[in-house]
Amino acid sequence: MTVTDLLNSIKAHLKKQKVEIASGMVEGRIADFQAYQKHVGIAEGLEIACGVIDEIFKQLDKEGDEKT
Repeated sequence: MTVTDLLNSIKAHLKKQKVEIASGMVEGRIADFQAYQKHVGIAEGLEIACGVIDEIFKQLDKEGDEKT
C-alpha cells in the first residue's frame, strides 16, 4: 500500500463518517441543540481533515514533479 492509497483510504473513511453524521441530523437523531452543535463541529473537523489530506496530495504531486 502506497502513501497515496493510505491517504485515499483515510479520506474516504472521513467522508463516510461525515455522511453518517449528516444522515443522523436529517433523520432527527439529535437530542438537543447542544448535541447538534457538537455534531456540526465534528463534521467541520472532518471537512478540515479532508482539506489537509488534499494539501498533502498537492505537496506530494509538487515533490514528484520536482524530481522529474
